[in-house]
Amino acid sequence: MKKSVFSAGIALMALSAILTGCNKKAASDAQKVVRINFQTGTLCAAPVHVAMKMGLFDEELNAIGQKAEYVQVVEGGATLAEMIGSGKVDAGYGLYATQLQAMENGLPITYTSGIHVGCTKYYVRADSPIKTVADLRGAKIGVPGLADSSVMNLKRKLMDVGIGVTAEKNEVEFLAYASADLAIALNNGAVDVIGAHDPVATKGERAYNFRKILDTGTDEKFRVEYCCQQFVTHKLLKENPEGAAAVTRALQKASAFVEAEPRLAAQLQIENNLVAGDLDFNAELLDELNFIPSRSLGKKTFAKAARQLQEAGILKASTDIEKFIAQGYIELFGVPDGYSYDKATKTYKEINGERTDFAL
Repeated sequence: MKKSVFSAGIALMALSAILTGCNKKAASDAQKVVRINFQTGTLCAAPVHVAMKMGLFDEELNAIGQKAEYVQVVEGGATLAEMIGSGKVDAGYGLYATQLQAMENGLPITYTSGIHVGCTKYYVRADSPIKTVADLRGAKIGVPGLADSSVMNLKRKLMDVGIGVTAEKNEVEFLAYASADLAIALNNGAVDVIGAHDPVATKGERAYNFRKILDTGTDEKFRVEYCCQQFVTHKLLKENPEGAAAVTRALQKASAFVEAEPRLAAQLQIENNLVAGDLDFNAELLDELNFIPSRSLGKKTFAKAARQLQEAGILKASTDIEKFIAQGYIELFGVPDGYSYDKATKTYKEINGERTDFAL
């Protein structure tokens, strides 16, 4: 009898061990899903769209036994920062300057690579007396949001020309509008200037014959800075650094593809209902942008902007800015500085070492 009880006890212990092992495996499997943000209607999100639809995220994650899930950021719904804060997103891509204040206030993300340069433009009406950024003292400026990168970039440029943007000396006024309403606000005279991202920017320019006074893709200051960058959450970095590296590599490859094949990228966006518009128009805009990815120059952009925005009072004076930079931008093991894409052979080549075609 004692032997039977003993045997039964051993069996129960074995079953418990199996079930515990299964539960641990289930938890482990759950951690192998990387949730990546995306949004529609944004032309310069082409690398994310390419990585999704051409299987680059899947390819990199499957190679390490993981998989991708996609979480859409919808205009009018929860913001990307809110989705990150609530744990619904693990990795993604966007205008890094838009998140700097949120990061200072605890948004748990770190950037891992620069993805592309230039996509923000600033316009006045054709009859405006404003000729350059130096003429903006006293101007009302329409923007997509008060924490948007269009504000951060312009404040940095205004500082360069001696126009006050600090709380103690503020010589311009920023007004937030829905992206679709910016061109109308400028045309109707509600604002003197607008800052917008493509394709909204160029559509407004052509529809109303606006005059461009600043283009981050060609301006001496900004043409060597990455506006859109790849991020991962602190949770992903801690629990799944291999997944963080995989999604970074995938987005770098996708960016290199867009650089080499802007028309194919624009076609992919339209065919998958990710961006509306005319193929020729969209391809033209993608071709204007620089989609050569670089981790090292992405970090230089981040560092340069953070220091200047602290000087402007946008980032707090009490923030240890060098620590903020070190934590806000890292180098992941297994991730090159970037990639190039050869459309003749349809192959990717790692770029190791800093880009030499421009310097920050």
